[in-house]
Amino acid sequence: MYINKAFELVKWTEGQTGMNPAVGCVIVKDDRIVGIGAHLTEGEAHAEVNAINMAGIHAKGATLYCTLEPCSHHGRTSPCTKKIVNAGIKKVVYATTDVTLSSGVKYMQSEGIEIEKVECKAIDDFYAPFFMSKTASLPYVTIKMATTIDGKTADDESISKWITNEKSRAHAHKVRYGMDAVMVGYNTYKEDTPTLDARLYKDKYIKKVIVTNGPFVLNTQDDNDYDRSRLIIVSTIEQHIEGVTVIHVPHLSPEHILKALYKQRIRNLLIEGGMQTIRTFIEAKCYNEIHHYIAPKLLGGTSKHQFLTTDTHSSMRDMTQFKLVSVNQFDDDVLLIYRKA
Repeated sequence: MYINKAFELVKWTEGQTGMNPAVGCVIVKDDRIVGIGAHLTEGEAHAEVNAINMAGIHAKGATLYCTLEPCSHHGRTSPCTKKIVNAGIKKVVYATTDVTLSSGVKYMQSEGIEIEKVECKAIDDFYAPFFMSKTASLPYVTIKMATTIDGKTADDESISKWITNEKSRAHAHKVRYGMDAVMVGYNTYKEDTPTLDARLYKDKYIKKVIVTNGPFVLNTQDDNDYDRSRLIIVSTIEQHIEGVTVIHVPHLSPEHILKALYKQRIRNLLIEGGMQTIRTFIEAKCYNEIHHYIAPKLLGGTSKHQFLTTDTHSSMRDMTQFKLVSVNQFDDDVLLIYRKA
């Protein structure tokens, strides 16, 4: 029960913690919650510290529930394990082991703290992208697509507004809020003039990544200090654009793009278009998840905007296997979230 309460705090703060994972913590004494805490912003106090500070003297002899194993290393903040020991916490219950850092379990046990690890698939699934990104030193890549039942992303005049309904689009903004950056190709940037922000969640600063093989020309709507600062241009041409981050790469392979973006502190990347950009990343297998919004509509027409058609030869031997993470319904629209197996 209490570990689920801690996980609720994680969901409230997802997308706020930069290169650090979102963590939730609840402290319980005599069957009463005496402290709660979440890691709110990168570089600030961790969830366990905030919860202990709230609990005050009531932390002594209490049980601490945490979604992620408490850290035991010195970074921008001091180790949470020392704070736990000094506060007199009697027992620590955690859900997910931090496979990227040295364990603090042995230290806490040596100080007489009882340790219990509980199994929670939902929490493990939540932290999987963080571990994948940190271990590989690459962004965790999510590809988002919105199609009709017959797999069309737009009509034959390239008009795509609106395939999905308003609730689906609102959810897509919530997904963007959890990302560090949203990426599209240059043609999509010029033709659709997308804002690529979480318009329903204005407090999040999300980077806007554009990839191009040629010179970049700024859209009029981005010609201000704020939007210039959001832009990251990944290009094969060296160029200078005032107030814009421009990354020069030898060619636009997904591998080069992702390595360059990770150096810009992009840990979670959402790719929204266009189709050529998405196809390139899928053919290179440089992605981790697919978010597929399906509208209950048949569009017909040619295969011009058919979802994921390519000119490469297909083979049953080369099929990519996926794991279904979740199924969500927004009125008559459906969202299928798949993670590569």
